[in-house]
Amino acid sequence: MKNNDSAPALNGEVLEDYCLSLQQLCHSATVEREWILQLVEYEVLTPEGDQELNWRFKAEDLARLRRAQRLMRDFELNLSGLALVMQLLDELMKLRGPD
Repeated sequence: MKNNDSAPALNGEVLEDYCLSLQQLCHSATVEREWILQLVEYEVLTPEGDQELNWRFKAEDLARLRRAQRLMRDFELNLSGLALVMQLLDELMKLRGPD
């Protein structure tokens, strides 16, 4: 068996302040623009910016989008059900407080 003690340590940086445009978010999550628009309408995602052309999504929105994809797939939720589940998860996280 190979000894991994000499393997280089991985260094990373959390990109909390990194923003994505609508197009970049669609590309990153491999989803259609219309689906993102529906998620914004149902308040599953809340972009910064007043108009669609100016929308900016945080890195955490990409994680939230992927969570929404898994929930819809695993539990066969419609958009209304997804919005409710996401809202309940948000409330649960607030109640648990910071780590």
